[in-house]
Amino acid sequence: MCNLYSLTTAQQAMRGLFNVAPGSDHLGNYGPQSAIFPDAEVPIVRVDKDGDRALRYARWGWNKAPFGWVTNARNLSSFPWKFALTRLDQRCLVPASSFSEHHPTEKIPGKSGKPIKAASWFRLLGGEERPPFAFAGLCRMWNWEKDGLRKPADAELADQNAPTLAMTFLTTEPNEIVAPIHPKAMPVILRSAEDFETWLTGSAEDAMALQRPLPADEMELVFTGEKADAVT
Repeated sequence: MCNLYSLTTAQQAMRGLFNVAPGSDHLGNYGPQSAIFPDAEVPIVRVDKDGDRALRYARWGWNKAPFGWVTNARNLSSFPWKFALTRLDQRCLVPASSFSEHHPTEKIPGKSGKPIKAASWFRLLGGEERPPFAFAGLCRMWNWEKDGLRKPADAELADQNAPTLAMTFLTTEPNEIVAPIHPKAMPVILRSAEDFETWLTGSAEDAMALQRPLPADEMELVFTGEKADAVT
């Protein structure tokens, strides 16, 4: 599963690419991130109650599980995904510039000195070093009372009942580029205005039809190594 991605697209470029309504960018001053891990606060695009697209923050991880965070969704016919998919207010786009999967054999030195799995980084092909795209995401309001703290440092947020979005994104079978590294899955990648619109506002059936691998000739493996994307 994809538990690491980057977002180096400029904030102004995100507003244009995702057709964010004037005054609906709620990110403040967002800086590029070369390595985004679960539970990070990250930009998403969703349709607000007034019908406009907005840039907002969400925390990566739908809920906690014994193995960590539920960061990816796959079976859209199972709970809770089949219900989330039917709710337009729970669909979102997750802007990204590249994503990573663990390499099955290669290692790099870890912080403790022990070797850890190397990261293989994938990007889309295009005229830029990291052409922007979006994962097909799902989001929900985090319930501090029922869901508990995401981490101990969130105690003040819970006391204030601070509105907090949680998100995950959809996966599908891998294409020929990703499969040698991760044979089970790859993220659902959206890159056209039509697909953005379908995912955000289309019927559940039309949205589900987007759960397909990006064609292999539209992306490449950039490098294998550190757990941060090196834009070269």
